[in-house]
Amino acid sequence: MRLYKEKSFSLEMGFSRKEFIALLDSQGKLIYERDENLITFILSDQQATITLGEEGVRRIASVRLPKLDVRFDLFNMDDDVQAQFMKTFLLKFHRGGG
Repeated sequence: MRLYKEKSFSLEMGFSRKEFIALLDSQGKLIYERDENLITFILSDQQATITLGEEGVRRIASVRLPKLDVRFDLFNMDDDVQAQFMKTFLLKFHRGGG
């Protein structure tokens, strides 16, 4: 079962652009190339592209949290590799809480 069944979708992530890029640079598991807001990942000789979109703020009462729109294009990945990529990506970019 795949986490995301679509080949193209967006997520609103709880990061500023600066935080996202810092995590990307320190994660060490996924191979990627970055050109400004376009990031291309290679996994099993297949390609995934994400585009960093608008940065904003989510407000919950008096709390302000960063948010970043992230667009995923996974047309160049077969289903198994896509599932592996998303599992690894989400694990590396997970924010805990609770």
